[in-house]
Amino acid sequence: MAPTNSDIWAQSIMCNDNMRRRFNDEQIKSLENMFETESRPELRTKQQLAKRLGLQPRQVAIWFQNKRARSKSKQLELEYRMLQISYDNLGSKYELLKKEHESLLIQLQRLRKLMEKDEIEKDVIKSETEVKQDDFGLPLALCEDSRGIDYLGPESDILDMAQIADGLSEIENGYNFESRTFLHDNTGCTSPLWEF
Repeated sequence: MAPTNSDIWAQSIMCNDNMRRRFNDEQIKSLENMFETESRPELRTKQQLAKRLGLQPRQVAIWFQNKRARSKSKQLELEYRMLQISYDNLGSKYELLKKEHESLLIQLQRLRKLMEKDEIEKDVIKSETEVKQDDFGLPLALCEDSRGIDYLGPESDILDMAQIADGLSEIENGYNFESRTFLHDNTGCTSPLWEF
């Protein structure tokens, strides 16, 4: 009688179960030692190792394949953790630099305001100390009162006029002015006529 499909399937399951059986501690220790020296042993080495440990060469080949995959996965995990730690450190440094940048911007704005204030004060002081000129470009006399306010001195003009008036009355007392008109002489110049 020929084997049926169910017989073939049952036989393959039994073979797979035999191949999947757990390794004992001694076998695992020998496989681990071999993996440390050579993670990809040649076919001949795998066959010798299988014979020595009482395993099928296919079992040894699959164990090395799985071990390499687990090792690569652990390596990737380790690298991921290292990258995560590095990323977290960079994130912390970034936040610190961001705060420092904001602080420096605030200080810069304060310094700019102080500089503007100083410039305004310098301009005020400069304008206060500049000599003012009349319409003809001649300097005007400035007077300062005790409050530091600059203005043209009307009191000094009034005082000068009073002195001039006093001086004229003294002159009039000493001289006789009958005519205060100006005469034109032949040269076209105007001259006052003074009579004594």
